[in-house]
Amino acid sequence: MPPDRQESRQNQSAANLEDFVMRLETAVYRGIAAEMEPFGLSHVEFFLLRACLEKRERNAAELAQLLPVDASRISRTVNTLVDGGLLRRRRLRSDRRIVMLSLTEEGIDLTTRLHERMQQRYAKLVDGVSESDLRVLESATARILANHLSLPETPRG
Repeated sequence: MPPDRQESRQNQSAANLEDFVMRLETAVYRGIAAEMEPFGLSHVEFFLLRACLEKRERNAAELAQLLPVDASRISRTVNTLVDGGLLRRRRLRSDRRIVMLSLTEEGIDLTTRLHERMQQRYAKLVDGVSESDLRVLESATARILANHLSLPETPRG
């Protein structure tokens, strides 16, 4: 294939990637919103709770690496969840600047139930998609993410 035609196909694939990601993200986030709404939680609150369920304790820096939001949003979300009795804070004795976050018993119970509901919803999203197709999607996603990590970081603003 001539280089100019190959570049054209790559540009088209990039445009399709943007559309694909946007539509997939919309489907997933709308599902999360629908499941979280009866509990008064946002998708960010759910992601934060789920991250704390996966690992007994986390600090804000870990959450900033996991969640697609800035540090101030994480701080506000933590405050909301602490005030709601779902999350607790604990300062490290060795370094009082570091605050560790963990789920309360109520937080564990709710997050476990919500996680199970989301797994059922995700199963419906992939209904009719073969294991082979899911492996291809996972492989392509891993390659795209690896490419992303190799790019120079773009300043926010």
